[in-house]
Amino acid sequence: MKITRHDLYEHVKSYECATDFTGFLGFIDTPIREVSIIKMPKGRIRLKYIDVQNNIHRVDVGPGELEEIDFPC
Repeated sequence: MKITRHDLYEHVKSYECATDFTGFLGFIDTPIREVSIIKMPKGRIRLKYIDVQNNIHRVDVGPGELEEIDFPC
């Protein structure tokens, strides 16, 4: 699945003060686990997760970044 870094950033930020995470990353069809969100300098965030093959992935995203990245689907 292709998604821009900005869209992923905005999606994660929309849950920043949430208490109900129903649907969080629900657009991903592939099972992932142990998702963590880390705040980075300059307003960026890092998503860290483990895929079904036990590979650790890190994706750094920030506001205004238009680069498209592959995300599990």
